[in-house]
Amino acid sequence: MTTAQTATTAPTRSRSRIVALDVVRGFALCGILLVNLPPMFDLGVEGGALGFYRFYEDVVQNRFFPIFSFLFGIGFGLMWLSASERSPRPRLALLRRFAFLGILGGLHQPLQPGEALLPYAIVGIVVLLPSTWIPRRWLNIITGILGAILSAAAIMTGGGLAIIPGLFLLGFAAGGSGLIRRALDHPDRLALLGSLTAVISVAGFLVTDYETRQINQWINAGLGITMAFTYVVILVLLLRTPAEAVLRPVFSPLGRMALSNYVGATILIVVVRAVVPDLSRFDSQGGYLAGLVISIGILTFQVIVSTLWLRFFGQGPLEKLWRFVTWGRFDSVAKAIA
Repeated sequence: MTTAQTATTAPTRSRSRIVALDVVRGFALCGILLVNLPPMFDLGVEGGALGFYRFYEDVVQNRFFPIFSFLFGIGFGLMWLSASERSPRPRLALLRRFAFLGILGGLHQPLQPGEALLPYAIVGIVVLLPSTWIPRRWLNIITGILGAILSAAAIMTGGGLAIIPGLFLLGFAAGGSGLIRRALDHPDRLALLGSLTAVISVAGFLVTDYETRQINQWINAGLGITMAFTYVVILVLLLRTPAEAVLRPVFSPLGRMALSNYVGATILIVVVRAVVPDLSRFDSQGGYLAGLVISIGILTFQVIVSTLWLRFFGQGPLEKLWRFVTWGRFDSVAKAIA
């Protein structure tokens, strides 16, 4: 839902770090679409749909939302590092940024009741913005500790929207402290942590069944975090292999135009639903298989459009408007955007 770009004068090494974030963001956008489509088509769990529904719950639901939330915090941390250089009143600029996000989210909610923009804006104003008054030398430490505490509390209460404040603060600390850059510079350490979260995830599935995970939502919320981190680590490590030649052109354009694509996907789903309101008649899986095909079609369309758009304009339309509202000017490039 956010974009991270570097100035054209930045070294190639710095740009690669931002590209990695764009790729992860684009990947997360794909998962969010898979989560949003079934409820928008009112897909149930009758008949053969139960298998697909459980797959969504165990592999997709609450696995990509944490990635988006953490990335939003990272982007805010990166932005805060340079905010005072870009505006004489940086907090007012960032307040305008959150206000714009809230207004957009309010307009988006009637189409997508489960949308995240409005909650993000509220948490940004209530949690992230006040945290900027913490003295700089204590900022990353305090936000990191508070983020860990709030995240643990959210997991114990079942996750959901409650996970946003903690992950925002953890991302803020990670982006502001340079931890993300250091992590990307040490893939061996990243792989070690990813292996740990993968083991925890597998163990969680081995010692519980589906019903247990649904009854005890804290288990599902915890697995959502560990699986999300595992997904990210696998993707980032793949970017260091020949697979980068495929992953980067597919996911990076989606990530750079995440806000435009997030809202655009909802509009496309609404259009498809108006034409084909009942997906369950197309397959024996309660419409989930047809929904998967539609999701792939929407994402393919967005990859093509995003790639072409960025070639000519450099930014998505909503991203450009968001930047104007924030800083009061249209910059051709940016050091870091949340």
